[in-house]
Amino acid sequence: MHTGFTVKNYFKDWKNILTFLGLLALAAAGIFLRIRNLGHLAFWGDDGHTFIGTISILNHGYPLLPSGNILWHGILGYYLDVIPVLIFGTGEFAFRITSVFFGVSTIVLIYFVGKDLANKYVGFLSAFLITFSNWYIYFSREVRYYSTLQFFFLLSFYFFYRGFVKNNKKFIILATVFICLTHLVHGIGFLLLLLFIPLLFYLGRKFFKARVLVPLAIIFAFNLLQVINQVFFWKVGRSFYSTGSGLRSTLAAYLKVPDPFYFKKLETMFPKMFIIFGAGILIFISFAIYVSIRQTFTYSSIKLNEDEIKLKRLRIPLNIFTLYFIFIFSILIVSLGQMYNQQRYIYFIMPFFILIFAYILYLVSIFLSKTISLALKKLRNKEIDKRISSTILIIIFLIISFFTISGIDINEALAIPEIKHSDMLNVNYSISSSRTYHWDAAEPGKYVRQHMSKDDIVITTDIYNSYPYTRKIDYWLWTGDLVSWAPYHREGSEVIDDTYGVRVLRSLIEFIDLLETNRNSNIWLIASPSLFISGHIDPKIRELLGNCPENLILTARDNVSRLYYFQKDGNRPSIETIIPPTEDNLINPALSNGTVEIDFTNPSNSNYLVYGMDSIENGIGSWGMDRMSLLYVSLEKNKNYVLKITARPLLNPEIQQTMEIFLDNQIIGSIEFPNDDVFNQYFIEFSTDFIGKEVNILKFIYGYSITPKELGIASDSRNLSVLFVKIAIEKID
Repeated sequence: MHTGFTVKNYFKDWKNILTFLGLLALAAAGIFLRIRNLGHLAFWGDDGHTFIGTISILNHGYPLLPSGNILWHGILGYYLDVIPVLIFGTGEFAFRITSVFFGVSTIVLIYFVGKDLANKYVGFLSAFLITFSNWYIYFSREVRYYSTLQFFFLLSFYFFYRGFVKNNKKFIILATVFICLTHLVHGIGFLLLLLFIPLLFYLGRKFFKARVLVPLAIIFAFNLLQVINQVFFWKVGRSFYSTGSGLRSTLAAYLKVPDPFYFKKLETMFPKMFIIFGAGILIFISFAIYVSIRQTFTYSSIKLNEDEIKLKRLRIPLNIFTLYFIFIFSILIVSLGQMYNQQRYIYFIMPFFILIFAYILYLVSIFLSKTISLALKKLRNKEIDKRISSTILIIIFLIISFFTISGIDINEALAIPEIKHSDMLNVNYSISSSRTYHWDAAEPGKYVRQHMSKDDIVITTDIYNSYPYTRKIDYWLWTGDLVSWAPYHREGSEVIDDTYGVRVLRSLIEFIDLLETNRNSNIWLIASPSLFISGHIDPKIRELLGNCPENLILTARDNVSRLYYFQKDGNRPSIETIIPPTEDNLINPALSNGTVEIDFTNPSNSNYLVYGMDSIENGIGSWGMDRMSLLYVSLEKNKNYVLKITARPLLNPEIQQTMEIFLDNQIIGSIEFPNDDVFNQYFIEFSTDFIGKEVNILKFIYGYSITPKELGIASDSRNLSVLFVKIAIEKID
């Protein structure tokens, strides 16, 4: 006789009907809070990666980027986005609906996880928190894989429990498959390997059997192959989170005490729940001691599903132990390196925090309800009806839940879909604690696409989120260097973006030169909020654009992002606009009989440092910084000069330093420095028959710049190139 699960048999039980209706109501509420006005806000953050990865799959069958690189990072997420994009198009709604789906699916999933690990009380409270907690609503409306990763991580854990703990072969196969798939959503999925540690304690010698070791070997091998792929084949989305190059700096970034940032953040975001979480460790220990003393105790007597680790007389509740174990150790591991400053990095593990909270709350409720029932029994001198004791338990559980849940604000939850680009965001739930508003990449990008001609040049400071709207990027303006993020590489003297294969403008002068050398083209500049972040864009560029109000076409809906338009044959800004040449900073040989010498070891000559040279160090010299330096000179037309330079490079054993010298954008010579740190004098002879201005710009472009810290020779984190001690200009008769 067939006794397996059937829908008909399931709904014969009125309790199952109530469970179904409860989950249906929570799912409906979850959809309502997540899907309204879903496509209103523009792409932001790293959304453009999801966009270009998905579009590339539609074009090529795999995420082959315009640069020719393959976007392995988060590859499964891009494939999951293909279906809604095919249905709804390439707008924001299509890319966010995937997160809505997995966000709502997590509501249902966590109920079953909580029910199987503990009971329906824990399951429903967990599902309720996922439904209405503001952080989950915010992140279920994002383009990126946050909700997808969270769902896959929790589902893999559930299959692992049903398979390896409950000894179900089908779920062992599912667990193996989904643990590998989770790693394809994001590499952090490797943390699921931690589940095998509690399993070892639980199974003991039985752990070393084929049913465990074969899946473990498959999962470990898959993770290892992913790491090898990332190290040797990833050209996009790869970062080691170290502050230097080489094995030493990489290891140094990880071999340190984990930062407590995430635990502090949890305390801030979920204050009362964090107290329960912390106190729960003592409650768990007390519970383990109690069941170890009371050997006849059964978990079913308190309506609790639990498995346990048995170490002689010691009985350790496995399920709650595993939840604490994977949650705490996942956070500790993520806290290593540089990835300890944004709460989004632990969003994937947050269902475990909720399950722990709900589980501990149930244990407290059981203790209180049993205490009250015993008191009533003594007062009435008879046994308490089970229905009454169950009612007491439910009431206590609901009351404690009401007074201890955190992170839920119904008014804020309802207002989330109405957020405008100019509104201030709750930084606790933003994709970054520095993102106080949702910037608008859409309006400038759409305007450019509607009005640009085929040969127009498009520059953007937001390499990822402009392309979904413009479908064209020619240059990326980005002068910053972040701790671990540099998605570009060098090709000769140029810096090239890894995603689109376009040139990166790494300095104010490169930007000005581009404007100057492309006077026959219309040029659009999309300026995102990065324009106002000195770590992203040199403030002098913002100053330069501030002097061009006639070129400002529009300010976007965030009141920050801007669009500039430089019409062909129109006026173009110059370096002189923001750093005017004066008698003090102008090197003029004519004032000293055709010969002038500047000693860059004397701080009194600091006035000659126009751009790209660090302040003069007394008796040492002035370092050329980054990739370019400028000096103002005044030379006579149709004359011959010799430029004498005394300098040495910052020695990099792996690369030979070079320096190209330009006068008014025309190359007049080059230097190839020897591989030593000896000062040498170099002579460059040139004619001025091509100049046409009274003030000329002498430009030095370096082959490389690097920090002494990266080279391991000092703690200096300045990007240095060449150390100048003297420059002389002499007119030749």
